[in-house]
Amino acid sequence: MKGIHFFVVGMMVFLMSCNDDSTSTTVNENFNSPVTTNVVNSFTYSVNANKYSANSHTALSFLSDSLVVTLASSGYSSGQVIISVKDSLNGTIFVDTVTSNKTIAITNLKTTKPKYCDVDVTNLTAKLAFVIVGQ
Repeated sequence: MKGIHFFVVGMMVFLMSCNDDSTSTTVNENFNSPVTTNVVNSFTYSVNANKYSANSHTALSFLSDSLVVTLASSGYSSGQVIISVKDSLNGTIFVDTVTSNKTIAITNLKTTKPKYCDVDVTNLTAKLAFVIVGQ
């Protein structure tokens, strides 16, 4: 399980450290092109946003009810993001609103199995990364 924690934290550091002033190409250099990874027991959403707005509703496939959740935003200057994770009965597992630079890491969330993730982005200018992993 420590390996998963190091991977998640490492991925968050990588995604959030991409610098717009660099001369090399990075994975997260393009504005307003969210990258989503959705596999069994893992979901990732990241975007380098510039006045970006979009809504997504993603069905998840989790076998575990023990989770690691990380959320990080940097370079924030405007807008908001509301992220909510719900179970099959529409019960809220995780919800947060991003309106500033922030970092959240929940390493041992015991709950029901996630079934859906909604990401509602409104006029966001920031770098955002959200990861949820089953343990």
